[in-house]
Amino acid sequence: MSRTPLELAHTMLACIDAGDWAGVMAITSPDYVVHEPPELPFGGDWKGQDALIRLFPHVWSYWDDVVVDRLGILTDENYFCLQLRMTMTSKLTGNRISTSLAETTRCVDGLMVEYTIHYHDCALVAREAGPPRPGAVKLEG
Repeated sequence: MSRTPLELAHTMLACIDAGDWAGVMAITSPDYVVHEPPELPFGGDWKGQDALIRLFPHVWSYWDDVVVDRLGILTDENYFCLQLRMTMTSKLTGNRISTSLAETTRCVDGLMVEYTIHYHDCALVAREAGPPRPGAVKLEG
């Protein structure tokens, strides 16, 4: 049974909340790609079915006390867009910052295939995150 974008959004969020990464991978295409803004230290394309599994801990490694408020979900027949607000403390500066995000996911045949993240204040996030850290694996294999 093919899932709608709204069903995929709810399933992804429930799996992330539960730490069920196998569940996230079950709704993710093998050629999945996450696009983070290139100006961020964790920016660029994260490819592969396990992209979110690799991306989340790397992004979180820049911050303490992260709070993600889910403001809404917008959908059509091919996409879902999460409206979020992230509030976090920079490990580099100690500053507490907040920014809104729109995370747009393209869906094909009941799977997530492409995830693009848009930060309202990308310059603030980049400045507070600091320089890139070694060890992130963006590309598969």
